[in-house]
Amino acid sequence: MWIYWCLLSTIISGFTAVALKKCSKNDSKRMAIMGLFSYHLMMLVISVGMKPEFILAFNLRDMLEMFLGLMMQSIGLFCALACVKYGKVSITTPIKKCNTIVIFVLGVVVLKEDFTIWQIMISIVLFLLSIKIAKQEDNGTLLDKKKERAAVLFAYGYVFCNGISKVLNKVYITQFEDPLYVVFNYAVMAIVGVLIYCALTKSWEYLDFRKIDAKKYFVAQSLCDVTSSIFNRFAMLDGDVSVIGVIETSSVVITILASRWLLKEKVSLKKYGMIFGVFVCVFLLAIIK
Repeated sequence: MWIYWCLLSTIISGFTAVALKKCSKNDSKRMAIMGLFSYHLMMLVISVGMKPEFILAFNLRDMLEMFLGLMMQSIGLFCALACVKYGKVSITTPIKKCNTIVIFVLGVVVLKEDFTIWQIMISIVLFLLSIKIAKQEDNGTLLDKKKERAAVLFAYGYVFCNGISKVLNKVYITQFEDPLYVVFNYAVMAIVGVLIYCALTKSWEYLDFRKIDAKKYFVAQSLCDVTSSIFNRFAMLDGDVSVIGVIETSSVVITILASRWLLKEKVSLKKYGMIFGVFVCVFLLAIIK
């Protein structure tokens, strides 16, 4: 069953990037704060809506146990937005895809997940194809070297923080045996954290939804992000995070196809060939076990 949750998460995640691109003109700080708040507010509503008993299930000890995972997730989000702001997408996107390596290594070494030689070989091919597809053509734009170096550092920051966050999610879900309980605790901590930050910095204007450009696309990307994340957590109940992490790199295929259909961006025959290769690799990984 985990493979179906994983594929649903991957497909929806691909559309998230398209919706995010449509509202990319917003200030990155506003997107980070408002995005973090709206994402976890939706998570809170969904988790409590499906299991109302969570309202009375506040457990400070459990929240503190999950705090590191939330911090890694939040820092990863900040790094993802910062690397796009300071550097070329053609450079930072392939680097960000390397979070798969961190997830794979931690899954095998720390969580002791099994992996066959065939899975390793197919995963390497899938990883390389995903990076190649994600890499955009250089438009020749000259950027400040310091900003470019900062973008690369932020991209690697995303790689490590996001990779660690994914593995910690697997640990929490295995420990508490309920993905929605993990979602609920993350949501409560994140919302409280954002409110405290806004109160201390007096930055309440960043939570003003009226100042968001392309509002419908902002809501769309938030809904896609939330849905994809929940499906990902359900996949982790039974699936190995090392396999799930590799399969989810193929979300770039959905992004490319959605960009072609919805944004009318051109896709070369070469990329279509690589996309077919990605589908083959994902299918093989899904049936090997």
